[in-house]
Amino acid sequence: MKEKRDKLIESLRLWLEKNDLTSETHFFTIEEWQEREEEYHTESEFVITTEGGLYNILNFGDEKQYLEFEDLVLSFGFFYELGNAWNIGFYYEENLENAPLEEPFKSYADKLRDRRWQNKRDLVKSRAEYRCQDCGSTKNLEVHHCYYQYGKEPWEYPLDTLRCLCRDCHEKRGRLETVLRAKFADLRFDELEVFKKLISHSILAYNRKAFFEFLNSLGNVNGDMDKKYDEMKTIKRFG
Repeated sequence: MKEKRDKLIESLRLWLEKNDLTSETHFFTIEEWQEREEEYHTESEFVITTEGGLYNILNFGDEKQYLEFEDLVLSFGFFYELGNAWNIGFYYEENLENAPLEEPFKSYADKLRDRRWQNKRDLVKSRAEYRCQDCGSTKNLEVHHCYYQYGKEPWEYPLDTLRCLCRDCHEKRGRLETVLRAKFADLRFDELEVFKKLISHSILAYNRKAFFEFLNSLGNVNGDMDKKYDEMKTIKRFG
């Protein structure tokens, strides 16, 4: 159970950081939480306190991200409860741990036949309205993991890191992501941080199409970089 708890905590931290939700959000071990002598969650596995973006999602809000959070917790065999509006306790669901597996795991292909992956795969396709999220095709749909982490099962990834793709786009995207990771090997840590901020801040601040058109114009010999930059600044974000 400790291994599953630690994997869940790692996955939650990554999901929060990916979605820029780390502000005013803190993790507590059960020992740290009990020392505070709080009223709720004294028998949980760990606790998160939040007064930032996660607080708004769980109490007021964004249904899409709420379901992503809930699905991620359930993927590891846990459930959560709100005590006060600002604290969340996480509990291990013993019944899920004792449920028999459909068949022994012998390979990655075996894991892809597990009902937990099949349920998540079907949910990803449903959220994409059974269309490739890169080209719009409705044929030969598959679900792509946008990254892998050692020790994680196929169903232990956040929904927003899984992508519904047709077979052709699946193959092309996998190759491109490998090339990008290889190119990142040439960058220092501080340079990678710039790319992270570029993606997080600019997509929020600017119209998505105009932003990527500007990026694509960088270094172009036809000299339209300044024009694309001006368009990016003037077009409304959702225009």
